[in-house]
Amino acid sequence: MITPGYTIEQPPHGYVRYIDHLGTDARIVEAARVSYKSPSKGKDADKKLLFYLLKNRHTSPFEQCNITFNIKFPIFLMRQFVRHRTFRLNEWSGRYSELADEFFRPKRWRAQDNKNRQGSFVDAHIDQAKANYECNRVYDIAYEGYQELLKLGVAKEQARFVLPVGIYTEIYVNCDLHNLMHFLRLRQDGHAQAEIQDVATAMRQITEQLFPWTFEAFNRFKVNVIDTQTTE
Repeated sequence: MITPGYTIEQPPHGYVRYIDHLGTDARIVEAARVSYKSPSKGKDADKKLLFYLLKNRHTSPFEQCNITFNIKFPIFLMRQFVRHRTFRLNEWSGRYSELADEFFRPKRWRAQDNKNRQGSFVDAHIDQAKANYECNRVYDIAYEGYQELLKLGVAKEQARFVLPVGIYTEIYVNCDLHNLMHFLRLRQDGHAQAEIQDVATAMRQITEQLFPWTFEAFNRFKVNVIDTQTTE
């Protein structure tokens, strides 16, 4: 079993860190059984019930469990992350503290997919060295401008205007298990941006160690877990 502080590094500067969690697979089953005032019938029966709940989209008992992460990633990923409004989070604020000279630099640049406006693909024709040069050049100019504005006495909340979305931010985020599985279903999908897939995969690698029955069922049934029904 993993312990608080367990971290999956995501170079060059990012990571997904486990902070703590509430509940277990057994808690999910206990929450479901209260509908019938029925006691546990043993481990095998409990696991069978949990599988039944997820397969048939009786998902409210999964909201009894939640997990907290500390995640560091670039702002362009944060913008995708907050689309999932079921997350409860707090972010490092550029209003109150100076942002670090830490920017996301991709391992490989991809080309725009002409058929899918949201997609991209590896294209051998892209000049990787030139793309890296342009990226680094813009980052250097932007951060130098940020520092100069701060030296002029400009408030942090305004000086940050010049920084690109490739700069890193950091959050503490808490989510119940039901909505986390919905996030994973969407952001681990092959149509999601590769970088957010990496974040989602790290979150899943942590969570499935804490709730093994749930993720065994999740892997088996591949259901859209956002649909909520009662257990009655």
